[in-house]
Amino acid sequence: MDLVDCGMPLPRGLHLWRLRTLSPLGQLRQMIGIALGNAVCLLRMMLSWRGRGTAVYVPYPAIFVLWMLSWLPRSIRPRCIADAYISMWDASFRDRSAGEGGIVARIVRAFEARALRAASVVLVDTVANKRHFVEDFEVDPARVHAFPLAIDEARFLAIPAATDDGGREVRVLFVGTLIPLHGVDKILAAAKELAGTHPRVRFRIIGDGQLGTMIERFIADHPRAKLEWIREWCDLGRIAEEIAQADICLGVFGGGGKAARVLPFKLYMYFAGGRPVISQEKLSVPDGAPLPPVIAVDPSVCGSIGDAIVRLIEQGAPARHEMGRQAREYYKAWLSNTEVLHRWESLQADRTS
Repeated sequence: MDLVDCGMPLPRGLHLWRLRTLSPLGQLRQMIGIALGNAVCLLRMMLSWRGRGTAVYVPYPAIFVLWMLSWLPRSIRPRCIADAYISMWDASFRDRSAGEGGIVARIVRAFEARALRAASVVLVDTVANKRHFVEDFEVDPARVHAFPLAIDEARFLAIPAATDDGGREVRVLFVGTLIPLHGVDKILAAAKELAGTHPRVRFRIIGDGQLGTMIERFIADHPRAKLEWIREWCDLGRIAEEIAQADICLGVFGGGGKAARVLPFKLYMYFAGGRPVISQEKLSVPDGAPLPPVIAVDPSVCGSIGDAIVRLIEQGAPARHEMGRQAREYYKAWLSNTEVLHRWESLQADRTS
């Protein structure tokens, strides 16, 4: 297979979530830069595609290139397989209660809808997100497919089974961007709750984001709570090491909305690493996959996360090891890169038959 890369990386150090922290002029400059970059990618794509006539994969965020393509006649438009992943309109307006009926929100929604309808195939990560894209953007259901995400799985599958804690501290790990979707406040509430009743439990949070100040305040206000915060960027090797040292891993606790429609990268890594996972009961999965073996909680119930952690401790290391084994088997069967490749091959076969 001959692959041609027509893309351009984002400017070094630019994270999309940081755009909200810039001045209006700074946001405008960054968005103009992204738009120009996408225009260059589109030109490269058209020049390369016209000589081949093959499918074009448009990675996330795909809507900028797709919107430009939507103005071309279909007869000269390449067949695009677009990674939709997370809706810009949903993340920027509906999930943040930022006035989804306002003029700016309506413009963004129309922009995204036009872009997505220009794709021949739209890839999302879960069944719930598939339904969301069909209903909110009127994309043809036959064009939308819920595929597993692809991760650098080898380093996580190589993590050995956990050892007995032997009376040492029980390490509870959370990895992720500090955003409302993840329910950071619920995790901090659990750390506060268990600090006085279960001194063996130590929380470890790895990540940064818009709620970073919440972690700072918590550490300052609760010096007795056993919580460590690794704020600096960590590569996948470091994340794998942290999972290997963890006894229990924490998922998302943001409740409804987007939090209920995702199966985040962190859960893929936890499952592949063979660790028991506590996450909210509202979640979704790729097409055809059963619900994952997580310890499901209702984050709206006060103390639910802490109670789940205590139950896992009381059940003992052998029970946690068995949950970890089941998590890894689930990953191999439904989320692995082998499964992703199988679905891509099926998609290509369907398009050529």
